[in-house]
Amino acid sequence: MPENLHWSRWGEGPAGRIAVFRYEIPAEKLSYHIGGCCLPDGEGTNAFRTPATYRGEIEIDPASGALLRLDLEAGLKSTTPLVRSDVMIEYGPVEIGGKTYICPLRSVSISRVRSVNFFRVWDEGFRTYGPYSTLLNDMEFGDYHVFRSKSQILWDQSGSPIP
Repeated sequence: MPENLHWSRWGEGPAGRIAVFRYEIPAEKLSYHIGGCCLPDGEGTNAFRTPATYRGEIEIDPASGALLRLDLEAGLKSTTPLVRSDVMIEYGPVEIGGKTYICPLRSVSISRVRSVNFFRVWDEGFRTYGPYSTLLNDMEFGDYHVFRSKSQILWDQSGSPIP
């Protein structure tokens, strides 16, 4: 088991008992970046991008080993315009073309971010951070389809493929 993945507890899922693991990715192993718009510098259109530590939970069906849920919480510094960025993805069995696959069923992301406001006082204008806004994105996945292709290489009598 990786050093940053640890057993947490048994939980209860829709089909019974689930195994819950916690993980944490420290700053020295960062591979996750978060970005957005905007910083108040310049014209107020400068995007920002920052590395972020992250942690969360992984829920697994112990009988099949299937991933059932993934939670990710970003560890952000309060100096960025974005102070929260969390994602949760739920997975479950989906029948596609007569076979059952584990696919995403739902995803929820929540962010807390500051806007950039422009102020004009007398003949001077400046940009500064505005109030925080909480953004919620709740998506459901469905209507999965099978995409398959079939190909055949035809050869002529000399043994060369036919174009």
